[in-house]
Formats: sequence, structure tokens, C-alpha cells
Amino acid sequence: MPPEFSKFPMTVKQFLTESDQHLRVGDIVLTRTRAIGSGLLRWAMGGEFSHSALVFLTAKPEEGFYNTFILESVAPGVGVANLRDYIGGRYPATEIAVLRLDGEGLDDAYFKRVRGLMLDHIKTGYDYSRLVRLGLTLVFGARLGFAVASGGGNALERAVRKTKSRSRKWVPPQFICSGFIQYGLLKAADLMGRKLDVALKQGMTLAHQDEVLGITPDEISLSHRVTWCFAVRRGWVYRVISRDEAVDVLNMKGNSQ
Repeated sequence: MPPEFSKFPMTVKQFLTESDQHLRVGDIVLTRTRAIGSGLLRWAMGGEFSHSALVFLTAKPEEGFYNTFILESVAPGVGVANLRDYIGGRYPATEIAVLRLDGEGLDDAYFKRVRGLMLDHIKTGYDYSRLVRLGLTLVFGARLGFAVASGGGNALERAVRKTKSRSRKWVPPQFICSGFIQYGLLKAADLMGRKLDVALKQGMTLAHQDEVLGITPDEISLSHRVTWCFAVRRGWVYRVISRDEAVDVLNMKGNSQ
């Protein structure tokens, strides 16, 4: 086992202090909470995660900042949040898993382009800005739950396609966040002229707009392209190497290490 992983599980405090040793810009963060909205989304899609974000900056003490930030798409729009607000504190409400895209061409320049693209499209009024401003509604969750029960795994893609043409739209940002990440990964590769394997679902391209928008956090967790790194629960960080292992950690009873 590499020395940097021999210390696990470790406390969140230590993990965040040395986050530059464990996290990379461009890592994908999948989250879930005990809130009703998170539970409803996980129930509707039959999954383990309800939200996703991208590591935007890692702590760099030598440059004078000590926090790690994530880029996420939430009800007010795209924003940058402190990872500490998710998993720090005495009683953290959020549980997360950290996944990584590895491969040739996935370098700092590429992920810098991904970050800039995601921020810039929101500022310039790209269509996603309209979608990410919409709050999560129980109405959408109920409709989506019915669609899943009666229509199978492509229900979200169909829901996105149908709701885009309605005067009242129920697309929740918890799902748009995943589509937004997938859009950023694909579009950055396209703009840089790089033929990169960054489709989180096999065969997905920018031409499949509804499918890109409709990808869920849990579908990202099932992707053939991601490497599992960490699961974080109740103040402790665990090294994991698979989705099953991460889910086992997040579903542990009590405060066991």
C-alpha cells in the first residue's frame, strides 16, 4: 500500500489540512444528505447519491490559502463552495465520495479549461443558466418517481426533454449539476481538439444533449471511466477502491471507524 494511504481512515480535519496530497483539481465529488430532498431524489432514481460537484481548487498553504473549494451547480446558479462546509464541523450532515478521471491528455491544462468553461457559460446566459436557477420541487420528484416505476432507467432523460418545452419547468439542480459536469468535460475536450475518453456513459457525445443533461449522480458513480478514491462519513475519511466499498462505508451503522 502506498505510504500516503497507510494513514486511512483519517479524520476530516487532517484530510482537509493536507488535501493537496489527496485531491486533484477535476476530481468528482458525489454527495448525499439526510435532508428530505436528497432522500427523495435517491428514492426516485433508486441510487445512493443526489448531488455532484467538481474539485475547483485544493489547499495551497504555501500560497496563503488553506481551504479546498468545489464548483457546483445549485438553485441560485453555479458557485464555488468550501468543501469544509460539506464534511467539516462536529456534526457534518453530508456524506461524500470522491472519484477521479485518469488518462492520457487529462492534465492541468484540460481541467483548467473545464473549470473556465463551466463558469463562463453560466455568466454568458447559456441555456444551462436557466435550468440551474430552478429549485428542487416535490412535484418533480413525485412525477419522476412515477416515471421511473413505469418507464425504467431513461426516465430522467425523458423528463428533461419534456420539461424543457413547458412553461413551468421542474428540472432540479441536483440532476442538472451532473449534466453540467458531463457537459464541461465533453465540451472542453472538443474545444481543445483532444480526442479524450471523458464520456461518463459509453457512447455519449455532445450531440446527445438530453442524455448529457439527464445523467444522474448515481450514473456517474456507475461509470466505467471513474476511479474510486475516498468515502467520507461523520468526520472520517476512508480509502476505497470501488463503488460497493464506498457504499458500504457510507451505510455503516453508528460511528465505527
